[in-house]
Amino acid sequence: MVGAMKLTPFVSATAICLLLGAAPALAADAGAARSGQRAVVLVSGTAATTPFTTPTQACKTGYSAGNTWAFLRDYLVKKGYKVYTAPASLGGVKVTETKDPNDGPFGGCPKQLPASMTVNAIGSVDRSGSSLARFLGYLHGKYGVSRVDLVGHSLGGFIGRAAIREARLDKSPVKFTSYSTLGSPWDGTYIANPKNPADPLSACDGFPVCEAFAGSLLSVPGIEMLIALLKPSNTAVWNSNQAGALNGIPVSMLAGTYFTKAGGSPAVWPNDGIAQLSSAWAQGMSDKLIPHRACYSWPLTHSLFVSKGVGLPDDSSLTWNSDVGAQLAKIFNGASTALKKPNRIGCPAA
Repeated sequence: MVGAMKLTPFVSATAICLLLGAAPALAADAGAARSGQRAVVLVSGTAATTPFTTPTQACKTGYSAGNTWAFLRDYLVKKGYKVYTAPASLGGVKVTETKDPNDGPFGGCPKQLPASMTVNAIGSVDRSGSSLARFLGYLHGKYGVSRVDLVGHSLGGFIGRAAIREARLDKSPVKFTSYSTLGSPWDGTYIANPKNPADPLSACDGFPVCEAFAGSLLSVPGIEMLIALLKPSNTAVWNSNQAGALNGIPVSMLAGTYFTKAGGSPAVWPNDGIAQLSSAWAQGMSDKLIPHRACYSWPLTHSLFVSKGVGLPDDSSLTWNSDVGAQLAKIFNGASTALKKPNRIGCPAA
């Protein structure tokens, strides 16, 4: 039977002691996280349309930053963080205002950036990573941003890693203070791994939510490239090519576990409707690829789209939940000392 899990206890006694002992450093780092040179950048995932917004300029009608990031963007801005949303669209074209409830609606937004700095939400993650890297360069030149707390939702987790790798190879002046992912299938998604290749829905293990959303995803024009990438065997190859990109960057993986099945395979269960917990926590990736990680989970869904699709309230999704926002704030505030703490806090053993 599919149901909701209880909140996962993800902070150990050791971690609590470390946090209490580091209070002065955390306070100092909190101030740094709110400085003009340091910013939070939010990156959307598959098939999302997200307008460019700044800490002081958002969309005036509908969702302030599109339906992926509106809640967390506003939550963090109210907490004093300098938050930018990276523009994203289907095809990587310049974002335009929309009344489409699947993407927004949003209107009265800041002037949108050109296609060269707009993430393609259904295209090559490497090319989208290049677009994101150019966007980060724009933030540096226009707003003086030199340190970034990067946050990727879903496929945005892949795009963020691609951008980090490119920025480092290009010796970008923008440095990464922390990297966080929300519901990102680091190891690929069960939806792209059917037991019977001739029947895409065989990946769902009889899960009706998966069957519904898999059908929706597969019907998006141009999605085939992403579905191929998100097949776990292909994802492993892509991950290996990112070796070294995350060195020296504390990584936090935030997962949703709303959907469960007693005795279900960990290759599918629990999951947030799109990403299974084992993948959202990158259990198939070694410390060579992710040198320092921390893991968190809540009984939440993947996104507002999933929550609305199954009749749940907005705050049942990872991107619309204040507990997730509070955890992100803790991550940003503690970034300067994160690498001094034990690896894999809250995560399964290697």
